[in-house]
Amino acid sequence: MKYQYLLLLRYSLVNAVGIAFTLVIYSQGYLNKVIKGDVTNVVVLIIFLFLTGLILASMKAFWISKELNHAYSKQTSAKSLLNDFLKKAEKLDASSRANLVSSVKINISVKINNIKFIANILVILGLIGTVIGFIIALSGVDGSVSSNPEEVGNMVASLVKGMSVALYTTLAGSILSVWLNICYQILINGANRLTSRIIEVGEQS
Repeated sequence: MKYQYLLLLRYSLVNAVGIAFTLVIYSQGYLNKVIKGDVTNVVVLIIFLFLTGLILASMKAFWISKELNHAYSKQTSAKSLLNDFLKKAEKLDASSRANLVSSVKINISVKINNIKFIANILVILGLIGTVIGFIIALSGVDGSVSSNPEEVGNMVASLVKGMSVALYTTLAGSILSVWLNICYQILINGANRLTSRIIEVGEQS
């Protein structure tokens, strides 16, 4: 079949590149360095939320792909959004059909909007980590101890620890948010194609 799980294939290829990139970073020891450098564990929280979002996005990608298969093959016996739409639209006038189309669009959007929400949360957590990092860095600054080498050493250590938190959380939040947003864009494109196909078949029936 021409359209058999085409969206799922695109989705898998994009994530395969992301996973390969992650494995390279892990093999070089950078991932462990980022996690250990964040004493607040905000990076761990960001990674956990990202994995949750990625799992949800994968489930939605499979669902949309399956619905697209039904829509393009016109499997009348299968339970799908298209068949559900056709049954409901049978005895409706033009105005009621337009309302039904709007309802279908909203229902599809609701199913994938949580992916976008999680991607936005990742950026916000990264910014929160940045602020926390600067607070940690500045909390150790004391100009009155500049003549004491030991205290200066502690102050520098506090600065380094705070900057590590700030930079690593920002980096993790930004990169993983971009990754999840790419997944969301694939899903929204598939959702738009699905809606267009449902409308197209509905007009022909």
